[in-house]
Amino acid sequence: MRVRLCSSLCLSVMVAAVPLAQRAPSSNRADDVVIATGAAISGHVTDATSAPVVNYSVVVFSTDRSTWSASSRFLRLVRPTQDGSFETTGLPPGEYWVAATDPVEGNDVSGDWFKFETLERLSFRATRVTLAERQRVMTVLRLIRK
Repeated sequence: MRVRLCSSLCLSVMVAAVPLAQRAPSSNRADDVVIATGAAISGHVTDATSAPVVNYSVVVFSTDRSTWSASSRFLRLVRPTQDGSFETTGLPPGEYWVAATDPVEGNDVSGDWFKFETLERLSFRATRVTLAERQRVMTVLRLIRK
């Protein structure tokens, strides 16, 4: 009996000592916390008359041109959700250009949007955003027509 009590008590203390961020979330616990790493940018896009746009692409890319490579964590192509908003998560801290354009061909790792010349051209009309670790930035972007 004493052994069971000690085992239960010790197990309870060990579970309580594990930080919430390390615990795996369970579907039946309302107090579980999931902490995402990296930063996030979200928002929506409007046209020149400030009307909402639902058919577009968002290109997120670092202001540091040396990170503009095929396997870079600093480059993202984002498509809108059904409600017209966009979001990208898991970005490393840093300074970024965020540009909303007419829909672009390609996917997350290839396409015209991925070319150095395209990113250079977009940087002149993009919105500049600085992100810290785990920071969430919301923005309204103006659509850049091709």
